Amino acid sequence: MGGRKILTAEECQKCLAYPSKTIETSLGPIEYADRGEGPVLLSAHGQPGGFDQGLGIGEVFRKAGFRIVAVSRPGYLGTPLEVGKTAEAQGDALSAFMDAMNLSKVAVVGCSAGGPPSYQLAERHPDRVAALIEIDSISMKFVINDNLELSKLQEALYFSKPGLWLIDYFIHHFPAAVVKNFMQTSISLDKHELGKRVKEIVGDEDKLAFVDFLFKTMSQDYDRRKAGVDNDFAIAEEIDKLPLSNIKCPTLIIHGDADTLPISHAEYAYEAIPDSDLFPIKGGSHIGFWVAPTALEAQEFAVKWLKEKMGV
Repeated sequence: MGGRKILTAEECQKCLAYPSKTIETSLGPIEYADRGEGPVLLSAHGQPGGFDQGLGIGEVFRKAGFRIVAVSRPGYLGTPLEVGKTAEAQGDALSAFMDAMNLSKVAVVGCSAGGPPSYQLAERHPDRVAALIEIDSISMKFVINDNLELSKLQEALYFSKPGLWLIDYFIHHFPAAVVKNFMQTSISLDKHELGKRVKEIVGDEDKLAFVDFLFKTMSQDYDRRKAGVDNDFAIAEEIDKLPLSNIKCPTLIIHGDADTLPISHAEYAYEAIPDSDLFPIKGGSHIGFWVAPTALEAQEFAVKWLKEKMGV
């Protein structure tokens, strides 16, 4: 592929710096950012996150000619938790947001904990979603302590304000240690393969910048993200299997086959959604779409798929 890069360190920084707005909907205020021109791709971020992370998730597609509209989901930054506490309510909130924005039908991308709301938008409002992309998304019950072997230190680092501040500091001074610690929670590989992957990410300016970007969208203003973090845990623990059979739009399900969020989440969605395609990322972590050895291939496939489904 000629060494071409889709998502660069500079573009990550632009996503972080981009301003947000707030719009009043029938279900309450929703914060969002609106960037680019072209067909609209509505972006639902992961956990922790916010509109800033949503812009980063959508950046690959913005460069390909799509307009990225990234919301802060309920409980994150400028969107109150009361706007929607369940996956179904958050799907309805996305539909209400589209009403307020005068968007009749859009493409949607959901990532990780942004999966349940984006799946439910397409399930409960099938006439409003033209195409759906899910990246390492939750579709079934997921209890973090049952699925991830997090040490007390890792829990403190990733789900507390002081811990995330420390990560943000150390990634600029001891990047290999930070990347290794994070990858241990997001990928199921043996020690040798994990070491190779860490070395590759640290040696690639853009992949390391994405990891740094991700941590910033988790740590900056963490107090204003925490309600959403806690609520996402509750959503993931309370669902059994999301209802998905009413989704009518073309759906692309991308998932790392070494993700600590098991690929069974992707396989279930693939079986449940009639018009769906499954793209496993070999050896991919929870952020394999951006940092796996085959990340560029996955990104290019997703862009081509979306353009074909949207007729652009």
